[in-house]
Amino acid sequence: MSSSERPGLPDGVREVDIDHLYHRLADRGLQYGPVFRGLRAVWSRDDEVWADAALDQGSGGDGDYHLHPALFDAALQAALVPGLDRESGTFLPFALRGVRLHKAGARAVRVHTVPGEGGVTLALTGEDGEPVATVGALAMRPVTADQLDAAVQRTQLLRMAWKAVVQPRAVADQHWAFLGTDHIGVTGALKAIRRPLDTHPSLGALDLALRNGAPAPDVVIVSCTDEEAPVRSAAQRALVLVQEWLADRRLAGTRLVLVTRGAVAARAQEDVPDAPGAAVWGLLRSAQSEHPGRFVLVDVDDPEDGSHALLAAVASGEPQLAVRRGALFRPRLVRCPPPRPAALTGTVVVTGGTGALGRLLARHLVTRHDVGHLVLLSRRGPDAPGAAELTAELTTAGARVEVHACDVADRDDLARVLAGVPAPSAVIHTAGVVSDGAVGTLTPRGLDRVLRPKADAALHLHDLVKDPECAFVLFSSVAGLTGNAGQANYAAANGVLDALAHHRRALGLRGTSLAWGLWESEGGMGSDLSATELARIKRSGFAPLGHEQGLALFDAALAGDEAVLAPVRLNEAALTGDVPPVLAELAPAGTAAPASSDALRSRLAGLPETERDAAALDFVREAAAAVLGYDGPDDVAPDREFSAVGLDSIGNLELSRRLASATGLRLPATLTFDHPTPVQLAAHLRRLLQEGEA
Repeated sequence: MSSSERPGLPDGVREVDIDHLYHRLADRGLQYGPVFRGLRAVWSRDDEVWADAALDQGSGGDGDYHLHPALFDAALQAALVPGLDRESGTFLPFALRGVRLHKAGARAVRVHTVPGEGGVTLALTGEDGEPVATVGALAMRPVTADQLDAAVQRTQLLRMAWKAVVQPRAVADQHWAFLGTDHIGVTGALKAIRRPLDTHPSLGALDLALRNGAPAPDVVIVSCTDEEAPVRSAAQRALVLVQEWLADRRLAGTRLVLVTRGAVAARAQEDVPDAPGAAVWGLLRSAQSEHPGRFVLVDVDDPEDGSHALLAAVASGEPQLAVRRGALFRPRLVRCPPPRPAALTGTVVVTGGTGALGRLLARHLVTRHDVGHLVLLSRRGPDAPGAAELTAELTTAGARVEVHACDVADRDDLARVLAGVPAPSAVIHTAGVVSDGAVGTLTPRGLDRVLRPKADAALHLHDLVKDPECAFVLFSSVAGLTGNAGQANYAAANGVLDALAHHRRALGLRGTSLAWGLWESEGGMGSDLSATELARIKRSGFAPLGHEQGLALFDAALAGDEAVLAPVRLNEAALTGDVPPVLAELAPAGTAAPASSDALRSRLAGLPETERDAAALDFVREAAAAVLGYDGPDDVAPDREFSAVGLDSIGNLELSRRLASATGLRLPATLTFDHPTPVQLAAHLRRLLQEGEA
């Protein structure tokens, strides 16, 4: 666009493509919520920048601010644009001098930035061309990737949280049926509460009933827990059932409800003994993605105590639920507070050790963790491409390296190799393959091809490694949690790994399953993906992880206290509108209704004086947790500085806005710098409220 096509621009400017500006900033650890994504267009000429910035219609604040903080922040963002092409680091606004407000109430401005020896000058003009504000000097400070690491981990390290669901009233006149063998007592529990229920011993029996004129049921229940069934058999039976179900048009309006017991961990420290059921959950999650509304997953603890809850689960419309002590819970991926990175030492065994991801990890273990003894296992062992070069490289770096040919899915072969590894300090299972395809076309061979190196090998490792001091790390996939379309076999296999991590912890052993998003890697699982497939992954809410990002998340996850963590790179652009329920709480903030201006005052008014400090602290921690994307206020330590838990300058502005809205107070942009911990900030807000009442 020429300057003549845009009034107010000088000759010689060029328009800057900002379509992916906020994603580029997010990659550097700078997370901007929707309200603070105010840049609309940017132009540059040498080091000068011109930009248009505006508030969204829903931003509010027409009469609350002389200059809305989100609009002013967008103006400061314009000064960051020239530095985005520099690889040396990220520059952030540090200090402002000579700030003058000329006109109040602007909702859109033209920004002009000019670098100088004392800093960057800014001039903001309104839509009428009149001055709105000027900044005499904006000082910028470089920050390193390490300094932004906490913020990056906050957005990329996730965990599964199970949230309580209000039980709806069951639909009384629905026609229910039970299919197959009842392994866990569902039919008896339903009949005990007088729920009419037809029973069919097989899908063939149901087919015969339909042929004889019986109406198609509204709901069909299947028990998928069988303690005697191996993982492969359970997954294959579920696959056949799903395929035959989808092929029968008479059942298009019937929901198939698959019930398990002990296949998922819906409560803290809960055991997951049903690995076959976990495989069914993974497979059906993908089936749900491909065929929304057709399948429901319900995990129960006690069918007799949860019979009414099972009825409510079907009526809720949620695709996945757990029944615990008669209450309903639904799964949601949420951001996890970043733990301090941990290190591994001693002897480490890595399966898939000569693959692309295995080689990357092996180098990291030696250079970052100072692991002195590596045992790398793969099907081809020393004959694998690059194995000799990798061994030489790591040996030069000071490690003792063994590379063994081993079929980790063969228990005897794996036992043979592990017998020669005295007391490993860690076992890391990275082996696996993908073989994508729609659930309707997936074959038992295609299912087995993925289950064998991933799930079978993990179960063998579990049987053979029972040292409670040995770290046991499984490389799973977020596909097992979200149910990626076209990856039912892969989701099934990784569901087993996630269950195994929970089960080991219940046994007093160590176990961590890392449900990775896709890695950027040559020769790895994602190397053959087409541009269309990569775009599909991004539309699902995720983007490929860079090597350094992934390894940093690996280090952080080692110190986590969760059995299952999902290290991923989010694609926030896809997390808007109609997102899958499991991803709903990862959508960008800013859509919730604002708190009333007397929310904190009202909360404190009904309490005795001795309880008001604690209530104010809870209020601040709730607001901070919302801004940081944490699961709840308990994740925000009262005495830890906001900056230490990843609250950046944008988060500070958002927290200030939230608290100002909830208190009716006018709060400065330096709020968390002046009062850097929740305890200090809560005390400050209490003082301001008391002064206002005096």
